[in-house]
Amino acid sequence: MLRDMKTIICSLALVLGNGIAASCMAQSNPSDYTIREDEPGVNSHIRRTLMESKTIAVNKRYHELSAEDRAELHSWWESMPEGDEPPFPAYGLKPVHSAMLEAQSMLRVEGELYLVATVDSNGEVIQVKAVGSPSPEMTKFAASVIGVTKFKPAICGGKPCKMDYPFSYKFTMGP
Repeated sequence: MLRDMKTIICSLALVLGNGIAASCMAQSNPSDYTIREDEPGVNSHIRRTLMESKTIAVNKRYHELSAEDRAELHSWWESMPEGDEPPFPAYGLKPVHSAMLEAQSMLRVEGELYLVATVDSNGEVIQVKAVGSPSPEMTKFAASVIGVTKFKPAICGGKPCKMDYPFSYKFTMGP
């Protein structure tokens, strides 16, 4: 099963044209914006309601998103001024979601997975943090997939900048 996961990760890396080695390098500076936080004292900076927010269109790139989807996406960050943009998977969310579905078909876990990817000003993922997970295997797989995902970088004041991007999945066993 582990070999199958490695095959999927390598295949995804080839499709996305990215290397795995750069996926989880340490971050030295904080992101320009933080993800909203609802509960004081919780260090994740992820608001609980974010994890249950409506789904952003998975089959569209950032520039193809509707005004409603962009507004929803922007609401995930604290005080994002008009004209600034969050990072977003360069090919949309579908490749990442498809990989998560494939992993779920092999791992068959139940529970919620919360990851935060730090995306640099070139659109490369430089760190993936697990905030919650149903299993260590799913965490490793998902972090690897997200680590090789190319992003449209965030825009801060008209220039590409580093920013965090949250991922959440609720896995169920189903019938």
